[in-house]
Amino acid sequence: MITRLALRNLWRHRRRTLLTMGALAVGVMAVVGVRGFLNGLQGSLITGVTEGGFGALQIHATGFMASVDAMPLSPDLPGDDDALQKVLAIDGVKAVAPRLTFPALLAGEADSTFALVVGTDLDREATVSPRRVALVTSGAWPTGPAAHTHAIVGGELLSGLQVKPGQRAAVLGSDVDGVMNGVDLVVGGGVASATQGEKRLVLLPMEKAQELIRRPGRVTEYALAIKDGEDVDVVAGRVRSAMGPGVEVHTWPQLMPFVSDARSTQDAVLRVITGALLFVIMMGLANTLLMSVFERTREIGTLLALGMKRRLVMQLFVLEGVLLGVGGAVIGDVLGTVIVTVAGRSGISVTPPGATIAQLIIPTIGPAFLIAMVVGAAVGAAIASLSPAWRASRLDPVAALADR
Repeated sequence: MITRLALRNLWRHRRRTLLTMGALAVGVMAVVGVRGFLNGLQGSLITGVTEGGFGALQIHATGFMASVDAMPLSPDLPGDDDALQKVLAIDGVKAVAPRLTFPALLAGEADSTFALVVGTDLDREATVSPRRVALVTSGAWPTGPAAHTHAIVGGELLSGLQVKPGQRAAVLGSDVDGVMNGVDLVVGGGVASATQGEKRLVLLPMEKAQELIRRPGRVTEYALAIKDGEDVDVVAGRVRSAMGPGVEVHTWPQLMPFVSDARSTQDAVLRVITGALLFVIMMGLANTLLMSVFERTREIGTLLALGMKRRLVMQLFVLEGVLLGVGGAVIGDVLGTVIVTVAGRSGISVTPPGATIAQLIIPTIGPAFLIAMVVGAAVGAAIASLSPAWRASRLDPVAALADR
């Protein structure tokens, strides 16, 4: 009965009801749209980290991370197939790529420049970092026999050295004993920079990297990709158990804490904006219900005179507020979901600072957030309705009936 009465009262003042629900719907729609964009942005950022170079996990010899600045090539790990197969056999691991990372000089015919060299198995690297393959903008990712002789070089490095794919270059650097050494290479392709740090990247075939630093069969890290649906921390625990002492296992959030910090900051800002927006809208809803109390004073007096309990009068106005809040939130959810879905079909192109290629942001929204918006609107509306509802329930029937 009380629900039918609340619906009837809202329907009697259709314009006011629609305006109040419309204001809430617009606010919820905006929040859903922003949340959808942030989901896409954060998803793209995580994908860029896990598939663009770092991998979901990295394995190093114990003490490597503590000494990497002073001794970037030790302690190291075995890079043979048996060691890699042991890692691949761990439940949840999808792919593994050995790496040997060190600074060096990249020299063309007329000039040379500093480069960050990553020696790797280019075939395995393509499975761990597929985004790097997708970012090759000139030439091609080396496969087959070429994967042992050709290198992938940052596009800006190639441009600065005036070297093109198919031409030869040389990498000069110090070996583990500090003695200068050099190897030649063929540029297989140029890769666009997804981040500022990759502008000086050189992906060198592992055999040549080991020859350069005179460390055959050794690598500084294993980069791992995990299977879809696996939790990175759970897989990291399995890797630690399987590999035993002597290694350190780091997840991408541990290696890239600024990414997790950025996500937390974005989520916190959105919560503050959402709370402020809903607060303003709920104050408007409270004002609407208060106006309704003034307009329906005689009606409320009649209900009280006929025996309706004050508790039910209060429930009636709270229910009207909740219906307004839920209705507006549902409409806002639907409109926001439509906007996010339409934007997600084509994506939004964004070029991060320092990058030379745009990232495609695919906005997404999950049902949990949509439900949370409806629940939040319902709770907020109920709280905002308490004061007008209390005022209505405290009216004196005689005075209310005498009101003109």
